[in-house]
Amino acid sequence: MEQLALSMLAIFIGIVLIPPLAHRVRIPIIVAEILFGIAIGVSFLDIVPESQTVEFFSSFGLAYLMFLAGMDLDLRVVRRHVFKATTIATVSVGAPLLSGVLLASYVGVHPMLLGTILSTTSLGLVLPLLKDLQSKGDFANLMLGTVVIVDIVSIFLLAFSLSVIQGPLQVEFFYSLAAILTLFIIPMLLSKSALTRRFASLLSRQRYFDLEVRLAFALIFLLAAISGQLGFHSIMGAFIAGLIFSEIMPRATRIEEKLESFGYGFFIPLFFIFTGARVDLPSLFSDVQNLGILAVIMAVGLLSKIISVSAVTRLLGMRPRESAAFGLFHAARLSLIIAAADIVVRLDLIDQNLFSTLVLLAIASALIAPALGRYVLGRAIHQEPEPPAQEPVVARHPPNS
Repeated sequence: MEQLALSMLAIFIGIVLIPPLAHRVRIPIIVAEILFGIAIGVSFLDIVPESQTVEFFSSFGLAYLMFLAGMDLDLRVVRRHVFKATTIATVSVGAPLLSGVLLASYVGVHPMLLGTILSTTSLGLVLPLLKDLQSKGDFANLMLGTVVIVDIVSIFLLAFSLSVIQGPLQVEFFYSLAAILTLFIIPMLLSKSALTRRFASLLSRQRYFDLEVRLAFALIFLLAAISGQLGFHSIMGAFIAGLIFSEIMPRATRIEEKLESFGYGFFIPLFFIFTGARVDLPSLFSDVQNLGILAVIMAVGLLSKIISVSAVTRLLGMRPRESAAFGLFHAARLSLIIAAADIVVRLDLIDQNLFSTLVLLAIASALIAPALGRYVLGRAIHQEPEPPAQEPVVARHPPNS
């Protein structure tokens, strides 16, 4: 217990210092948290003990991250360009999925699993970039819509691939899938229901020790448990809990701030730090074959997104620089790929070296792709200004990057 207390002291000192340092060096806070975890983990200082307490905080941090992801998404961003958004999202998921399937035999992992991991994209990185660039009109709406679709499809693909890997699909799986899809439809039904307004009015009259926050935690545990009982990972339930809660909570801004302060101030940093602490760089770099796998996954992971998305957006009539920026932004991965890597390494579906490789892919894509996309899109906006257009419909609650 004394060792754990000392470790947690060092971790919380890091949690306090990381945001200003990350801002100073202009890297995403999540990347800085992972790098801090690598520094104090098995790669270098090795001061994070194996403990059930550490496992709990890491697992709940992941669930809470997915809850906030669900709460942040606004499905209305897809409506304006349904055909284009669906087409681009299909290519953004399909090309890396196929690349992962073809690459799986070389890497030595299940094809569906690697393809699913490579298919992810990060709304948490894309949205702040668009706001920072003050991008408006069709480009921003289409970008947000496609990234929302990719996020949702990737979560379902991960749940499906885990079910396929863990055993042959039985009839019960399809009943479970129908149940999960039903839960997923609930938020869309609530958005049009008078019941939501009545519930919001009821909560707005209560002053019993932050009842809304208690409800949020109850929903996370309830739907995570239901998801687990249905044979899916708890992240699916936590994600749906976020979607439901975003439809029923009153006083959105104040409650959002409270819930995000819990998440990004405590639970979520612990997840990323503990994930980084498990990355074993000495083991990864000690074998030439591991370095070859790292190089191939980096190249395939980045280029499969950039080339395919840039090509399809160009075919749909987008200007060359905007198409290139679109592909680069879609190649930015972070939260979901880290979450997927964490889940599959805990289930012994990949080895430690591949886990470390996927974490490094997330770090590289989060640093390289947005920076290049920002540069390319900035030049496109400067050289070819668009006529006035409708302001972009942004996510209901902009996620932390």
